[in-house]
This record gives sequence, C-alpha cells and structure tokens, in this order.
Amino acid sequence: MLKKLLKALATLFVLLVIISVGSFLFINTDQYKSLLESAVANSTGYQLNIAGDLELDLFPTMGLTLHDVRLRNPAYPLELASTSAITLRVDRSSLLTGQLLIQELLADDFHINYYVDENGSDIWDVDTLLLDQIQDGLLVIETEDQASGLLNEGDIRVSFERISIANASLDYQNLSNDLRYSLDNLRLESLSTNIEGRPFNLDTTFRFLNNGLTEPVDVGIRSLIAADIRNGNVLISDINFTLTPMLVNGEITIAGLNDAVSYQGAFTSNNFDINALSQTLGLKEPETEFSGGIPETQQLTLSFQVSGDREQLSIENFSSLIGTTEIEAEANILLATNLIPENISYEATVSSVDMSPMLTSDEDDTESEISTDETIVSSLIVTPPGQFEQSMELPLEALNSVNVLGSIYIESLTAEELHLQEINIFTNLEDGVLDIEVQPVPGYGGTIQGAGRLDSRNPKAEIQIQFALNDINIAEIPAPIPRFNSINGSLDVEADYTFSGTTTGELIDSFSGSTAFAINENSVDIGVIKQVFTAIAALSPTGEAIQQWPDVIQFSELSGYILLDNGIAENQQFKIRMDNFDVTGTGGINLDEETFNYNMLFTVLGNPYAQTIPINDLYHDVSWPVNCSAAFEDEVTRYCRPDFSQVREIFSQIATNAARNTLEEVITDQVPDLLQDAARSLLRNILN
Repeated sequence: MLKKLLKALATLFVLLVIISVGSFLFINTDQYKSLLESAVANSTGYQLNIAGDLELDLFPTMGLTLHDVRLRNPAYPLELASTSAITLRVDRSSLLTGQLLIQELLADDFHINYYVDENGSDIWDVDTLLLDQIQDGLLVIETEDQASGLLNEGDIRVSFERISIANASLDYQNLSNDLRYSLDNLRLESLSTNIEGRPFNLDTTFRFLNNGLTEPVDVGIRSLIAADIRNGNVLISDINFTLTPMLVNGEITIAGLNDAVSYQGAFTSNNFDINALSQTLGLKEPETEFSGGIPETQQLTLSFQVSGDREQLSIENFSSLIGTTEIEAEANILLATNLIPENISYEATVSSVDMSPMLTSDEDDTESEISTDETIVSSLIVTPPGQFEQSMELPLEALNSVNVLGSIYIESLTAEELHLQEINIFTNLEDGVLDIEVQPVPGYGGTIQGAGRLDSRNPKAEIQIQFALNDINIAEIPAPIPRFNSINGSLDVEADYTFSGTTTGELIDSFSGSTAFAINENSVDIGVIKQVFTAIAALSPTGEAIQQWPDVIQFSELSGYILLDNGIAENQQFKIRMDNFDVTGTGGINLDEETFNYNMLFTVLGNPYAQTIPINDLYHDVSWPVNCSAAFEDEVTRYCRPDFSQVREIFSQIATNAARNTLEEVITDQVPDLLQDAARSLLRNILN
C-alpha cells in the first residue's frame, strides 16, 4: 500500500508545484481541479475528487489549498483516502535555483483506509485492464514523466521548512486473518525536512487501537532522520518511542530502498513497571492487583539488536531483566510477502524464575504448620491459585497465522519453598497446533515432566495437558506445598486433562480429565485416623473400641484417582491399606464453588491380617462412615467428622449381633435339641 500511496502523492505533489507556478498566467481553478483529477487517474488508476474549493495564493508566498479531497478505487465503494484540507506553500525564488523549498505542507483531517476481503484482495489493487480503459478515455498528460524526471534525475531537489499533519487517522482491516487496527488523533511535525541526507527531526503522536485492546493507547515517536533517497539509504537515530510508562531508545539504518532493502538497529528501554504498562494497554484495572498476588510493581528493562530484509528478521543479543530474573534470547523470523511473521525460530535462556509472589496470599504471609491430626483427605486438597476475575478471549487467530519452533532453558525455578533446576522446555507451533514438552526435571529424588497441546484449528480451542511425577520422595517435598503431610514414601502421579472453548471462562468450565496417584511401601502417621476413631469410640457402649494406638505404621498400598467433568470433580476415589486398616473414599471437588465433599469408609480388618492396631473383636470388619465436606478456606480440623447417625446404628447392630451370638451359644449349650429351632425362631423375632 505504501508504494501505491507514495506514487499518488508524488504525482499530486508535482502537479501542485506546476499549478502553483502556472498560477501566474492562469486563474481558472475549475480547470486546475480537472487537471489534477485526470492526472491522478492516468498515472495510478485511482479516482481523485476535489469536492471543495481550490484556493491560489500568489502573495506574499505562492500557495495552493484544496478542500474536501477524496481518493477512491473505481472498483470499490470505500474511499481510499480523504482530507478536509491540504495546503502547499512554495518559496518562489527557490524555483530558479534547482532547490525547491516548500515552506509549508499542511494537512488536516487526513484519513487512509486499507481494507482486505476474505480472499486477500485489497481496495488499493487496481486492475490493469481498468487502468488501460481509464487512460484511453481520458486526456493523458505528461505529468508522470515530468515527475519521474524531477525526482529520479535530480534536476530539482526538494526540502520542506515545515510539514504539519493534524488530526490524521489510519484504519486497517483484514478479513482474511481477522486483523484490525487503527491510528487516530495522529499528529506529525517536521522541520527542515529533506531527502538529501541532512538530518532533520520528526515528531509524531497518535492513538493506537487493535482488536486485542479494549481502549486505545497513546503512542509518541520522536527521532532524527537522515534520508538519502537518491542512494536508497535512511538513518533513523535518537529514536524515542513512548508508550507510558515504557520508553524505548535506539537507532536503525535502512539501506537498499531502490532495490534490495536491508536494515539493522539496536534498542534499549528504560526500567518500567509492567503492571503500569498493563494498565495502559487495558489489561489491568488501575489500583488493583491481579488475582494471585502479583506485586503492585514489577520492573522490567530490555535491550536487543535487529537486522534483516524483506524476507527475514533476526533478533540478536536480546536481554531482559524482570525483577531479578534475567532472560537472554535469539530469534529468527521468516516473513511473508506482506511482511507478516510466517515462521519463527528462537532459543531463550532464563537465569532464575521466582513465582513466589504469585502464590503468596496477602491475608496470610506466614507459613502454617499442618497438624498431625489433619485428615489424609485434607492434605490432598489444593487451594487453586488466584482465579481469573473476568473471562478473556483467546488469541486463536494469531496461532493460525504463524509457525514457531524454539526452546527455553530455565536455570532455576522457585515457587515459595519449591526449588527446581535445569528445566528444558520445547515448543512447536505449526498450522494452528501448539505442542509444549517439558523434559524430565530432576528433583526431590525423582523426576517431573509434562506435555501440552493447544489445537486452534476448530472454532473452539482444544487443550490437552499431561504431567507425571515419578519416584518423588514425599519427605523431601517442602512443607508449605500441599502433600500427604504425615506420610513418608515414594510418590507417582499421572495426570491427563482437557479443555475447550474460545475464552478463559469456557476453558475453566470445560475442565475435564483424571489424576491417578500411588505411594509405594512406606509409613504413615496415623494421628488422623486416631482423631476420627476417638470420636467414634465415644459412642461405643464400652468406650473401648480401640485399646492401643501406635504412632506410625507401615502401609502396603496407597492409591487413588480423581476424575473431573466440566470443572467439577464428581467421581474421585482413593484407597489406603495399612496392615489391618483400610481407608476408602469417593466424592468430588467443585472448583467453581471452591468446595469438596467426600464420603469415606474407615475399616479395621480382622484375621488373618496383622493386628498392628488392636481392636475389640466386635468391631472387626466394620466400615465406619466418615464425611469430609467443607470449603477450601475452612479450618482443616473441620474438614472431616464421623457420620454419627450411622455410627449409632452400627453400634446398635454390633450390640444386636453380640447379643445374638451370646444367646446362640446359650441355646446351643443349654437348650434341648428338640427345642433349639423354636428358641432360635423366638430369638430372631425378639432381635428383629
């Protein structure tokens, strides 16, 4: 588009100069308007319409002003460009020296449209056949040849004392890739502008908005430009790019404008606050913290070098400091014909990542020690990190428009008391499918690994996440991290989950999958079980359900799984086997409501199992019901309690069974054989 627009402007510019010079002899403004409109049509195929007045000023300076100017492609109804007024003032004396001095070039309400339909055709494309027809039907003047001679042969050199563009705008919409952005309130000021290599200042500000932003953002650019157009070279130095609170400084050299364009540059930023920049971009509400505990301020600095041409862009020596985290990276970007990234390859090294601020609660900055009386179930409950306060749309179109292959190496990762080192992450985005692989990371006596896939080829994104823990020593897991706090052993976990949707809210609601876990042969502190059975024993007729409690016992099996369906864990099961003691449970977790509900059975097995936990024979092989139901934020001691109504019924049944067994013995030993059947029938009637 830029090449086409420059051609039209160059033609218009030369014509304005010719008309301004010819104004000494001719005053017929309508004739000038027709001349301009015909010249633009002949040279570009575009249709120029000067609906307003054409004003000529001869004294004290020579000037020309056009009002209500519109440019369009005859094949499309949408205007290409328009302006309410454009003014050109020329120093008459410069026309005699070969140094054309434009005293002022002023434009107001200048607007450009760039529209691409679903098939990739844009409104700036002019059919060559149509152009031939236009030229056949209109007066063809030699303006284009004259302009070419003036600009290419150097018969005349052009400079501007002042260029001022106010209230300009640009609207870009591409339906083929669902990309849209706009610039408005654009202001451009330049003094002593030339194309001969002499430096001049350029100052511009505008508001930027695309379909990823909720509100426009203010952008400012200042730079020093040395444009040697004759040799195809441009040096842009002293660049100041401002996007509050970010300020980027640098310079870039562009060469080969006349044939093979190439460029190289270097840039550095100030030390700015990421959260403040997020507020500027509309990603974070002012005076609020992102849910999850990210600090109110998070400083960032960056520097990098760029080089490339029309086909590729290289980013070298990229360095960034985010808080205390250092990032170094290299990247190579292959560009499509429209300069949009098509293929990206990268390598990144991260010194250290501290995620502790994202996990720390403002309400409780101290580490809470978990009592040995907590239930095993409660130790399985993990309070999720901060939830999204609002649903955000996923950038699916961006994933379909580019291919990315790269790797990330993290030297160390810290999350409160969790420490991992030597993390290798590989990513591959191809044809709308993103694959992420985390190679096995050594830690806590075992390994941690994971993989993920995001498929954006369908209207709703489909996400799959898998991770595994192998041979993790539970005793080495830091205490603040949710774990089986009273258990020693080797932990194995396999998880597989899926999501689908177009927004973060839809992803959370569709959260489905399973987690299977197992802890291999070791020991467990049974204070939890003791707490439950102490409450049960209080209802015992004798109060001596269990005579003696060991502190720690060996267990042969601890395993289970968690199933989630559409964000709710409705089918979960786990099992613990400790010598002659079984704990089984089923239930669910509601992530949306942050609650859980488990129905559990505590069972002490009788012979032939080992009697690590001695228990009255009457209570062997009895499944004691326990309910664990609470909100995540509740005290752990309130998580689990026996179902006392059922416990009373169990004790009643135990007593009934004990009486039946005693009377059965009496009947067998003391009642004559002929009367035993009648006695047993009478016993059943009484007990029932």
